[in-house]
Amino acid sequence: MALGSLNWAYPDALHVRTAVWQAEDVGILPPRVQPSPAGPLAFYRAAATMTRFGARLADARAPGTELAISVVLIPQVMWTRYQIGPEGTHTTTHADGPAAGDLVVVTGEKVMRAILDGRLNGAEAERLGLLRLYDRDGQSAAARAVMMRAGSQDRVAAGASGTTDF
Repeated sequence: MALGSLNWAYPDALHVRTAVWQAEDVGILPPRVQPSPAGPLAFYRAAATMTRFGARLADARAPGTELAISVVLIPQVMWTRYQIGPEGTHTTTHADGPAAGDLVVVTGEKVMRAILDGRLNGAEAERLGLLRLYDRDGQSAAARAVMMRAGSQDRVAAGASGTTDF
């Protein structure tokens, strides 16, 4: 039910799942593990990943900017909201959802880990359909830029990490 509502509110959001499966099949993302781990440990792992990304957002923000980004991980439909201001970034994991004016990002936990580990950057993830950005007010250009900078750290050379540069 939650995934259907998400796709209604954010058209084509569920295309991210297909893009993740395709990226797993061609080796861009690690292969699927069956069955997927669930329960409290999975929640804490996802929350830790999103908190790490919040620190990356703090590093990527422009001084003096105030903006908000809400990221939803699918298929679990776990929301994390980042409020970025002069004092830094405040991360709220397991948030109720986005606030009005937030840049909304739909992606998967595996994609966020790949970005954090430097195997993928935000622009590549967006190009491959591994994350989708929704800016309803047309006023989140700054948030989008911070999101892309946060996910654009230099990656480890392909030969040293076993990943491919695509």
